[in-house]
Amino acid sequence: MDLDWVAAKEREVKQQTDRLEHELKTYKNNLIKESIRMGNEDLGKHYYMMGDLPNALKAYGRMREFCTTPKHVAEMTMKVLLISIMQHNWMGVQSHRLKVQQLGLKAEDKAKTDPILFACSGLAHLGNGSYYDGIRDFLKVSFDYTTGEPQADINWAKEVMTGNDIAVYGGLCALASMDREELRRRVLDNSDFRQFLELEPQIRRAISMFCQSKYAACLSILDSYATDYQLDIYLHQHIKYIYSRIRSKSIVQYFIPFSCVTLDEMQKQFPSPQGIEQELEDLIRGGELNARIDLVERVNPRFVVFVIRVH
Repeated sequence: MDLDWVAAKEREVKQQTDRLEHELKTYKNNLIKESIRMGNEDLGKHYYMMGDLPNALKAYGRMREFCTTPKHVAEMTMKVLLISIMQHNWMGVQSHRLKVQQLGLKAEDKAKTDPILFACSGLAHLGNGSYYDGIRDFLKVSFDYTTGEPQADINWAKEVMTGNDIAVYGGLCALASMDREELRRRVLDNSDFRQFLELEPQIRRAISMFCQSKYAACLSILDSYATDYQLDIYLHQHIKYIYSRIRSKSIVQYFIPFSCVTLDEMQKQFPSPQGIEQELEDLIRGGELNARIDLVERVNPRFVVFVIRVH
């Protein structure tokens, strides 16, 4: 560790903090609302760059009473929304997203902020584990999000989520929560979201394989990228459960055309180090798979899983 550099940087940051706080105090003494608003904004940005999120949130929050136009309120709320995302405060994200939507912005400003707000809402639903609600909002994000101008001095497509991230988050949420028909109709045939999927072709292929009933190929594609997704700052806590949901859905969908399937065939289609039997038992006991396992022929390693059709 370069201790001299650390000490110099700490002095520099402290001097800048003292300067900004002094300027803000001067603005308050002069009672100039616009200067006070901008002083709090500069201080909030400084704390954000330091990584001091609680103080950044306080500084941005103090801007509210000095905002004089709906646009100022929107910019302030967008900054607070950013801090909420960085803190993984998903309830705060949804609250501030609603506040911006209810401001009655001009059509031009609304067109710029709506893609960002839907993307942030989708991320918040993902963070809460509400995957169906997540993909519902991600599908509303126009592709202009990737090329849009910074809003409230924030380049959302670089600082928060890229277009690639939206493709991955939305695609995985869709696979975990939608059936094949809905996947095809609402995701693959969605011209706007299709543009996001082109940025991450492996997600598009995985969804296509699932829709074509090629479940083993779908799971193989996802497994090859699992390590990357486990390093994602927003996704890593959910990836194990999402993959489990996709695998369970694939098994249930695989059974639909058959009246009976051997466990050897199931193990071949859905390889499992522990064997497929326990996984099937869990699905049956959980009510996800309407089937029964024939234990009479258990001495035969090729004993059969009988499926009870659901009409």
